[in-house]
Amino acid sequence: MKAGIKDTKKRILSFIMLALSILMVVVGCESGSSEQENPIASPQAAVKEELVLAVGKTDVGMFDPKKGWGTHAQIRLTHSSLLTIDSDLNFVGDLAKSYSVSEDALTWTFPLRDDVKFSNGEQVTAEDVKFTYEMLKQDGIKFDLSFVDSIEANDNTIVIKLKEPRSTFVSQLTEIGIVPKAHYDDNYSNNPIGSGPYKVVQYDDGQQIIMEYNPYWYGTEPQFKKLTLLLLEEDAALAAAKAGQADIVYVPPRFADQKVPGMTLLKYESIDSRGIMLPTVPSGGKGKTNGKAVDVGNDVTSDLAIRQALNIGLDRQKLLDVALNGYGQKAFCLCDNMPWFNEETVVNDGDIAAAKKILADGGWADTNKDGILEKNGLKAEFDMFYSSSDQLRTDLSLAVADQAKELGIKINLIGATWDEIYVKGKTAAVAWGGGRHHPHQLYTMNSSKVIDTGYNNMSNYQNPIVDEYLDKALTAATQEEANKYWKLAQWDGKTGFSGIGDAPIVWLVRVDHLYLANEKLDLGKQPVHSHGHEWALFGNITEWTWRN
Repeated sequence: MKAGIKDTKKRILSFIMLALSILMVVVGCESGSSEQENPIASPQAAVKEELVLAVGKTDVGMFDPKKGWGTHAQIRLTHSSLLTIDSDLNFVGDLAKSYSVSEDALTWTFPLRDDVKFSNGEQVTAEDVKFTYEMLKQDGIKFDLSFVDSIEANDNTIVIKLKEPRSTFVSQLTEIGIVPKAHYDDNYSNNPIGSGPYKVVQYDDGQQIIMEYNPYWYGTEPQFKKLTLLLLEEDAALAAAKAGQADIVYVPPRFADQKVPGMTLLKYESIDSRGIMLPTVPSGGKGKTNGKAVDVGNDVTSDLAIRQALNIGLDRQKLLDVALNGYGQKAFCLCDNMPWFNEETVVNDGDIAAAKKILADGGWADTNKDGILEKNGLKAEFDMFYSSSDQLRTDLSLAVADQAKELGIKINLIGATWDEIYVKGKTAAVAWGGGRHHPHQLYTMNSSKVIDTGYNNMSNYQNPIVDEYLDKALTAATQEEANKYWKLAQWDGKTGFSGIGDAPIVWLVRVDHLYLANEKLDLGKQPVHSHGHEWALFGNITEWTWRN
């Protein structure tokens, strides 16, 4: 644990130094320029048209859907998709004027708008849509489109036929950004061409993205014609805010009470959940994560009593108060309060007596009175990895380990990078996260059919009954039918992946997304945010205004 804290301090110092160097570039003037030419330093300007934002690593996927651009809802700045989600979480047309679905849910028809152009001025056509979907289907890595049978481009209409119904397909229609067939290649990230409100004019890997208004954008013209996104970690972003060189920065709950002149704290409810991923199989196994061979299994967390005791014994409200400064809500699943959430899985948590009974019934006892339970010579002790650059996960992990002591469970915390976590995370607990405006992650985190693909089902959880429910939910012809099976997969009265069932992931809290923003900024009506404070803000960016 000491090594993790030491590494964290080193990272904080390096990020602050990086912030200062980047800010010098952002605010630096060319020789002979004046202060009045800098829109950030000119509060007297009649119309502010440039924003500087430091909300995290917004370049995941590097503008290319084949690399994952869109998998985290980040495409709204630069690309159009067939559908989008409005502020009330309804699926509505974007590039498509509307859409219809056949009664058997196999044929999807999309008449396209005829006023959409790419940022290079060329028309977006049905052929571009067909090319994008067929390219991603063939690739099969970031977007699973294996269930698509055929894609037809008829004049200005797209018809997609499926091999079987897919209830989560509608969500993919909002996430896949359309690319130009004539200009897409392996170097697309270096010169991305999209049809969203902004175009990328400069990308300094790991440092900043500069975007400018796309003059061919078919929607409402945004007030802000230039965006500079600083790719800073949390401490460096806060330093940028205090230096007066950013209009919006993300802040973790620990820093939410800090006052920055001219900025106000914005708080948005989210379905962005945090919990503990726990290996469900004993040690000694082998598997893959992101294509790399890794060790699998943990002899302590594979014991169901350990997982269920943590679910009922950890006090979520205390975790909220200690680790999140009260900014959030309790979580019992990945989808609390969504239409596919099974409310039967809510428990009276913080019940130490009940948790200790579960452990005792499972054969765990403190025979040597050292405060740590044992079973067959094995101590109730395991490692838990967390992202050392993520203040919220750091604070939450510390609070979880502290509470677990009361149950007789010792958790050894290890701060690491995500690359390190993906290699070692199948042998230890991991401070995990997720939450989307759709239920597909319930499948990728809990289906045995996706084990060893990407970083899906890191716990190696396997339950044939749950698999059956998940498959039925995925292939349901209607959302109502799908929701019935999503709920049963969580808990059917006897089994499920929820905390009262097999508990491969013990979900704990839903975090509020917190930002310090210039007090003159109006960010319009925001929907309930999904996982990822880095991208959740931008769905309505063309509605943002500056109050003089």
